[in-house]
Amino acid sequence: MGNAITKNYEVGGQIASAGLWKIHRGTKRTTGQEVAVFIFEKNIVDSISSLRRQVPSKRDQERVYEFLKKEASQLARLRHPCMLEVVEPVDESRTAIAFATEPIFASLSNLLGNYENLASVSEDIRKFELDELEIQKGLLQLGKGLQFCHNDARIVHGNLVPDAIFVNAKGDWKMAGFGFSTFLSRDPNVPTPVEYWDYDHELHPYCQRDLNYQAPEYVLDQRLDPSNDMFGIGCLAYSVLNKGTPLFQTRGNLNSYRQQIERIGQQQYEKLPAHLADAMTRLITREPSMRMNAVEFQSSKFFDNILVSTMKYMENFAEKTRDDKGQFMKGLLRVLPQFPERVLYRKILPCLLDELKDHALLPYTLPNVFYIIQKMTPKEFEEKVLPSLKPIFLVREPMQNLLTLLEKIELLHEKASGAVFKEDIMPLVYCALEPKNPPSVQEKALKTVPGIMEALDYTTVKASLFPRISTLFSQTTTLSVKVNTLLCFLTIMKILDKFTITEKLIPLLRNIKTREVNVTMATLQVYQEMGKYVDKEIIGNSILPHLWHLALGPNLRADQFEKFMATIQELSTKVHQQHLRHLQDLKKLEDQTKSFSASSDPATVANGAGSTMNDFEKLVQGGSGPTIGNMSPSSNRQSASENPFKIASDNPFSPSSSKDSSLDMFGDMASSLPSATSRPMSFTAGTPVMKPATSSMFGATSGDSPVMGNFGSRPMTPTNNATFQQQNHSGFGSTTSSIVSTPTGATSSFSIPPLSKPLSNSSSARLPFSQPQQKPAGAPPLSHTLGNLSSASSAFGGFQSAAPMAPTIQPMTGGATGGFQNQNGGSSMSFGMGMTSTPVFTPVRPPSGMGMMPLSPMMPLQPTNTGGASKLGQNTSQHKGKNTDLGMFDPFS
Repeated sequence: MGNAITKNYEVGGQIASAGLWKIHRGTKRTTGQEVAVFIFEKNIVDSISSLRRQVPSKRDQERVYEFLKKEASQLARLRHPCMLEVVEPVDESRTAIAFATEPIFASLSNLLGNYENLASVSEDIRKFELDELEIQKGLLQLGKGLQFCHNDARIVHGNLVPDAIFVNAKGDWKMAGFGFSTFLSRDPNVPTPVEYWDYDHELHPYCQRDLNYQAPEYVLDQRLDPSNDMFGIGCLAYSVLNKGTPLFQTRGNLNSYRQQIERIGQQQYEKLPAHLADAMTRLITREPSMRMNAVEFQSSKFFDNILVSTMKYMENFAEKTRDDKGQFMKGLLRVLPQFPERVLYRKILPCLLDELKDHALLPYTLPNVFYIIQKMTPKEFEEKVLPSLKPIFLVREPMQNLLTLLEKIELLHEKASGAVFKEDIMPLVYCALEPKNPPSVQEKALKTVPGIMEALDYTTVKASLFPRISTLFSQTTTLSVKVNTLLCFLTIMKILDKFTITEKLIPLLRNIKTREVNVTMATLQVYQEMGKYVDKEIIGNSILPHLWHLALGPNLRADQFEKFMATIQELSTKVHQQHLRHLQDLKKLEDQTKSFSASSDPATVANGAGSTMNDFEKLVQGGSGPTIGNMSPSSNRQSASENPFKIASDNPFSPSSSKDSSLDMFGDMASSLPSATSRPMSFTAGTPVMKPATSSMFGATSGDSPVMGNFGSRPMTPTNNATFQQQNHSGFGSTTSSIVSTPTGATSSFSIPPLSKPLSNSSSARLPFSQPQQKPAGAPPLSHTLGNLSSASSAFGGFQSAAPMAPTIQPMTGGATGGFQNQNGGSSMSFGMGMTSTPVFTPVRPPSGMGMMPLSPMMPLQPTNTGGASKLGQNTSQHKGKNTDLGMFDPFS
């Protein structure tokens, strides 16, 4: 291969062939220009068979090389639109001969089914069928080429065969193969040196003239004349119209050729088009003087039709005036449907795209371009047409250009992919929506919006399209434009989010000043569609009031008013149903909350009514274990032994604290007690006593002091009620007062000896204290609100002074240690291991030999902690530093 070719061009795969030439696709390295690279590989000569010897001689090889180089060099000297253009001259290396030309599609020989020297045949070439119009146009171009050769270049081609004709990317036929060409002498007195036909079997057939396309005067009479080429073009036309079968089939035999020439006058052309048959009789003749020349050939009736004339006109389109071009473009649209698609794509469309640069002709050129676009695939459109259309999408003058583009926006949407449409075509719509454009352009752009919505996503609509339509809606004073903006709002409602509708679109609609009926009815449609997407609050507070305002307009007819009322009733019903459902859901949730609170009440659970809590315990305990409402003594003892002071939360007095266990009512007070061991409760003389509360602490009257003094001198007995009340007895006065003490840890022990009398069995395990109620939000601290413990609803209950008759204390059964019970029907209470309820306080047992004596003053007792010492210690540490508050909150002081 030539060094210049490989250096300057990137050579790709083979696309065609022509005799000994292999034609490859090429690209120029510096500019990216596409070319066709003709390559002859010298090793092909070794395979050429010969009648005399197997390997051609050196001389024969050189003759082949010289012939191929002459083809390329002669072609480079001829510059004409009908000649194959050479872009890189021929270059020879040790292994190959090569040159580069304009891009081509294939040789005419390949299109007629000859694939010699072609490694692989593409589907485009294999399925290619020449249309009659393409043949007409191609032969017409060859006629123009021969006219240039004969009249201007003074050269005779000498070998017009299919291998010498190439079809380029635009579908034009280009002449090449000038290896046998001869330049005529310009001086009539000087004869032209000529090499007449002599078949040499030592050379490849491509390097010898083909008898099937040679004029008889040249072969038989040895006369070189331009008319030789006219005979050849007649033979070529016959071969093309017969799909490659030549008129004469001589197989290189001179005698066979002579015999067929003698019968030339008897040749019939009934299979050819009528007008071409007339031309053939004037081309395929024995006498050169009877043949038509190149100019007469182009004027024959075979080329006299509107389609060929149109293409002939377009070949010189650049030379026409603007007025002539405008008139041509107007008429072109009527004849375009008659053209085959391949001609439209390869010949007509490139010429039209070149004319898009003239903006004054855009209104005439664009309709023709769009007609061809509708026949193209999306891929062909994006590759061949879209790059030329992009620059004109933003052209405003003339305005007819925008109108033409907007009319075809749906076609562009159909041919372009989603991303390409949003990025490259939507700017056309944005440009047309600008307020400074004429109303006709704005209205046309607005009417295109519904048809292209499916190609737009949420971001494009919200960020680009909706703001422009909103601006146009606010600024326009044209009624039709305002109505069309409302219809656009109706279309894009499905894509907009609720925030944009509520905060931007609704205020825009409420600012409408006109009461014109068309605007009002369009607004009604927007609101009706909006009701499907917004919440009931927006409908009730924003949409319905404005609908009533519009419905009472003075310009509405009765049927239009009925439409308003139907929409108002529909939206009102929607608000009614949704809000009623909302209120019912709230009521249901409130009832469920109350039911859950009631089922969590310890008093309800203790009375056997806490079915929800019973179900919960069955669920979490696997269906086994006692329920809260009915607990056996043994289960009570087991639970207490595990952790008798288990606290539901760090703050048991908070409303959210658990109320399932009766132990939780001690809360912080239990956690503030010091860690206790399993030894019996004890007191010493050094233990601080519990003093009556002062009036400043509990807000008591001045008469409370003697009451508290008398109270401290009497023994206390827990009753069977849930609360202990202080009764008006033995000088206590008529006023019930609350008391509190400061719990402190005992420093020495006071043991409670076992009772000598057996304890009676307790029939039931009832809770000694009521469950503390929840503190309402905003209430003062519990340490300051539980001063009055006389009411039954107190968090810890009250306590009642002993009756005149001291109750008899009997031992409890079931192995409870240190327990006693009230025989008057009080709740049984026990201390230490196996306690059945929350730890309670007991009267002080006198020393041995003495009866029961009242405690005076009262002192706090420390319950034993067996199983829950660690928990108690944790609670003590958590409430460290709160002794002052706890001292103010002691229900037993």
